[in-house]
Amino acid sequence: MSLTGTPFFVVTLVVMLAAMVLLAVVWNRIPGPRPLRFAGRMGATMFSQVAAVVVVLVYVNNTMGPFYESWQDLFGEDANQSATATDQGGGSATGISGPAGEKLTFKTYLPGVKTTVAHGPASGITGSLYVWLPPQYDDPAYAHTSFPVVELLPGTPGTPQAWFGSMKVQNTIEPLMAAGKVKPVILVAAKLNVIPGGVDPGCADVPGPGGARTATWLDKDVPDLIAANFRTAKGPRHWGIMGYSAGGYCAVNLTVQHPGRYHAAVSLSGYNAPDSPLVTSNPALDKANNPFLLLKQEKHQPDIAVLAAGSLQDPGTVPAAKALLSVLHTPGPNQLLTVRFGGHTTDVWRTMLPDALIWLSARLG
Repeated sequence: MSLTGTPFFVVTLVVMLAAMVLLAVVWNRIPGPRPLRFAGRMGATMFSQVAAVVVVLVYVNNTMGPFYESWQDLFGEDANQSATATDQGGGSATGISGPAGEKLTFKTYLPGVKTTVAHGPASGITGSLYVWLPPQYDDPAYAHTSFPVVELLPGTPGTPQAWFGSMKVQNTIEPLMAAGKVKPVILVAAKLNVIPGGVDPGCADVPGPGGARTATWLDKDVPDLIAANFRTAKGPRHWGIMGYSAGGYCAVNLTVQHPGRYHAAVSLSGYNAPDSPLVTSNPALDKANNPFLLLKQEKHQPDIAVLAAGSLQDPGTVPAAKALLSVLHTPGPNQLLTVRFGGHTTDVWRTMLPDALIWLSARLG
């Protein structure tokens, strides 16, 4: 039973209601001496409380995230097995692909949003992808048109489907396109948290046991897989990347390190330095994945553009955005976006989306 599916949520509701009924029925009917009756009442009370908490957690996961999209993501398994799993079927009905050029099998997640599970040959990572195509994509007048791409990254914990679930990016971009404020683009939400059990992968290629080649998955495998299955425009001027929280840091980190892949990055309430212990525990890896220091120390900075956003009520996000923009040598295309109210939530990031999408569209050829 799926962690994020309606059937599981219904089951948790039924269990909670049954626990409440059980508590009311047995309260004065537990036989035995007083200590036993007291223990029975406490047990029934605790069971009903735990059941209620589970309902709330499942509801929050489904509506505000999802933060975990599977039982494996929540409880974890052997990280190396997950990160280096090999292709067993090559593009079967499960949607798992092998080589980068192989066609993927998609299913519908929401109207207009397709999803699949793909294997990255360069990284060895198997992860989910969610793709939204602009209305023009299937228009015969655009049959020979290649489209720019925006890669979308969630936070940690977080899942790619959150971009089309709680973030509802498709509902924001469609009217902007219809009004001519945003060019037709392909949106691709990729799995960022590739290590099970809620471990922050650090947006880096972490060697050794417990690590994963997350950067290679995001900047090599995902773009190659999407380019092999859709009409995507080539070159960094046609590829942008946007993320929130940890995904915002990752978007900037990948763009600074791979300007030949991405030209424009959007960081919504992101940070400027590695936060994952997998990265910070390795001094060389930590330094190599610090976009703020890389930009500050580089005399000849890459040809990139950055929009950094934060909320005045989300401590540290606006100062981090200002600090990042201050070390860029080409201030013209870069932009600071601030909102006055709201914390580290999807409500705030949804508020930022229209301006972020308009800015990105202007950067994409």
